[in-house]
Order: sequence, then structure tokens, then C-alpha cells
Amino acid sequence: MTLIQQLKTIPDPRKRKGRKHPLWWILFLSLVGSLCNHWGYRPLANFSHRYRKQLCAVVGLPPDTPMPSYSTFRRTFQQVEAQSWVDVFNTWTLRHLPKMAGRWFSIDGKGIKCTSIGGNGKDRDWVNLVSVYGQHDEGVVQLHLFHNKHGSEIEVAKQLVQRLPQELAQTVTLDALHAQTETVKTLGELNVHYVIGLKTNQPTLYQSAEAVAAQTQPLSNATQSDSTHKRQVQRTVWVYAAPPALADKWHNLKTLIWVERRGWRNGRFFHERHCYLSSAEFEAETFLNLIRGHWRIENGLHWVKDVTFQEDYPPRIGGQAPLTWAILNTFCITIARRQGFRTVPDCQRELANQVRRVFNLLV
Repeated sequence: MTLIQQLKTIPDPRKRKGRKHPLWWILFLSLVGSLCNHWGYRPLANFSHRYRKQLCAVVGLPPDTPMPSYSTFRRTFQQVEAQSWVDVFNTWTLRHLPKMAGRWFSIDGKGIKCTSIGGNGKDRDWVNLVSVYGQHDEGVVQLHLFHNKHGSEIEVAKQLVQRLPQELAQTVTLDALHAQTETVKTLGELNVHYVIGLKTNQPTLYQSAEAVAAQTQPLSNATQSDSTHKRQVQRTVWVYAAPPALADKWHNLKTLIWVERRGWRNGRFFHERHCYLSSAEFEAETFLNLIRGHWRIENGLHWVKDVTFQEDYPPRIGGQAPLTWAILNTFCITIARRQGFRTVPDCQRELANQVRRVFNLLV
């Protein structure tokens, strides 16, 4: 199914009276326009009128096809169900994902603060977007939207892994929230290796991991140094064989990994130790690269959404609009990663007003 065919399946929430433009056409212009670096309702309307002939040509419409006004874009963004956009993105991104086995993926969620309702009490609710992010510049591979009061990131993560083509995924990294026996069982049944953080909120397991590190010899170890971003960091990793008692309880648990970070950051000395569970039996350096790669979902996705796109407090709000813009941001970040741009702003500048080029990237 092509992108335009997917857009045509999205239900139209608008009243029949007064519809001047097909919904798929408005959504298509929104997607192409935002990727051509026109962020906002008036910029999208101006872009559509200025590049009318090119936009009509790429989809085979008459060159005098009417273009939406800025208020039409605004009302559409506020009304169209965000889940429909998520479904379009998920289909599109897998269709364009290079078929290469043995990939490393990170899974993490991000709440959108401007969607929070109910104050700070027990009735508080907000929207979360959980992403499967490729550590080899694949960008976001799958996306899942859920409301905090009606879902759990733990369950969502298991669902997302099940959606990944089995020939692609080799290893999945997750934070300590997912150190659950049911999660590792699901990953084991899918033949997907896991690397999951472990914290002191599971004291018995954590103490067992500490005892293993204190009483046994590591299978391997490695050290890396980093002097970028005005900091000096030395990372050392030790890999230990998981004792049988833990392996019986935690499905397919093979190794315990301890990582020590020490150095200077912002003029201050720091020293940290972190533990991880894994079903893989990699060398220490491979584990260190995997664990460092997990932070790409924070630095390469969530940070960009917060700082570059102001996703938590966007200037365009109302109804479904913040979620729609969040998903368009995800399109932009994913294309930037897959095209090898150093930063997302570099991608935005390169693709500005490149209608045909953006269309080819989408279809």
C-alpha cells in the first residue's frame, strides 16, 4: 500500500457540509510541507500555494487543484485522530527499512507534557509515545501511542517487539523499568537478545548481581575513553556468567554486565556504576557499544524533539494538534537519520522546498 493509499484510509472527522478539500490531500500537503521545512499552519498554506504546480504534478492532479487555507490546516490538525497518523508512520517506516539482519534496537517512551490533564493528583493523565529506535541510523522503526492511565510502557514494549520482522531484530536494549520476568520471557520466545538495565528497586536481584561481581572472575572486560562535549569519561565494562539460579528464573539469562563510568563533567568529578541483564554472550566491548548505543534514543530522538521541535510545549496546540506535530517530527527525524545527516537542522535546510526529493523519500 502506497503512502497516499494509506492517507486515504484515515477517517475524516470533519462535517460533510463545507468540505472543500479531500482529507488525504490536506494530510499529504502537511507531511510534504513540514519535511520541506515549513512548520506551522500559515507556512504550510503559503508553501502549498507557492508550489501548487509541483505538488499537483507529483500526485497526478490538475495544476489548478484548490489549496487549503491556513485555518483548514489548523482545524484538520486539531481533529484528525493521532492514532491514524501512527498507523501510517508504522507502515511507511517498515516498508522503507533496509532489509539487513542482526540489528540493534532501543525501546523507550516519552510523555508529551502539554497533553497532561488532571493536575498532579491520582487523576492525572497524559499521552506517551513509545519508540523503537535503530542504533544503526534507522531512526524510529515503530511507534506506539497510549494514554498513561490506560496503558503501560512495559506492555507496549512487548507489543512493539512482536511487531518487528523477526529477520531484522537481533538485540533490544531497554531501561530498568522493563526488568520483568514476563518481558524477558516474551523476548526469549521471539529469539531476540535483550540488554536490560537493573536498579536497586529490585534489591534481591541487584544484591545477587553484586555478589557475582565480587566473587567470580569476569568472562571479559574492556575500557573506552571519551573526551568529547567538554567532558572526560572513562568507561569500563565487565561481563560475568549468570549463575544457574538466576538463569532459571529469568528466561535465557546468560550474562550480567557491570559498567563503571568515571571522569569530569562540567568541571565536576563523577563516578557511577550500573548493572545490566542480558541473554547474549557478547564480548565486553560489544556490550559497551550496545549500552552506549541505547542512549542514542535519548540524544538522537527525545532531545531533538524537546529542543529542536519544542514538542513538550509546542506553539501550536488544541485538540489532536500536539500529537499530529509530534508524529510529523518523527517522520523528519527518521528521514534525517536514514539519509545520514549529521543533525536534523542540517536535514531541514537541505530538504527545504525540495518537493520532488521529499516525495521520492516518502514513496
